[in-house]
Amino acid sequence: MFFSAEMKEIINNHNPEDVLKTALNPDFINYPPFQRAQYIEMKNLLPGYILSSQGDRMAMAHSVEGRFPFLDYRVIEYCAKLPYRYKMKGLNEKYILKQCMKSYLPQNILRRTKQPYLAPDSKSFFHDGKSPDYVEELLSEDCIKRYGYFNHQAVSLLVNKCRRGGVTGFKDNMALVGILSTQLLHKQFIEDFQYDTGALGKIEMMEGNSAGRH
Repeated sequence: MFFSAEMKEIINNHNPEDVLKTALNPDFINYPPFQRAQYIEMKNLLPGYILSSQGDRMAMAHSVEGRFPFLDYRVIEYCAKLPYRYKMKGLNEKYILKQCMKSYLPQNILRRTKQPYLAPDSKSFFHDGKSPDYVEELLSEDCIKRYGYFNHQAVSLLVNKCRRGGVTGFKDNMALVGILSTQLLHKQFIEDFQYDTGALGKIEMMEGNSAGRH
């Protein structure tokens, strides 16, 4: 709903499901439904997004090297062999873990529903109706039109909603972050990209010297 007409035309025939199918195990269709859900999350969402973008990259950017006991291969192998009824009891997720720790945790922790860990999305960029200069620039009508990925009218409505503090759901928050990230990437790597020919020359020279020594 936020893409420009030109962008919609470009991606009109693109089907994300077809891309996903190419990465699936050939025997995937024979897995039970619960195992299919686990497989997709472990092979796609977990390594590329949760562990990489939200884990290692964030940690290492602040010189923190994480160690995660639940990712130990022996724990994974053990849990993979557990019957489904122990992994999830109805809609009660982390059931077996809660049972193991019930003598150590308070009841309000054991009984609460699973919550994703989230940073404030739109609130990170809009406070008391104001936002940093780079956000104002990248989400301006002129910039949205110039880059061409999004519909400037739809984006303006979303920005005004964020400015008023009216965003409460995942959909609008994810849209804002996705739009702003795309605009930022375009500015940094297309509009303002500086090709360092000097650095490239040094690399080529070093490679040439290395080849000569060998």
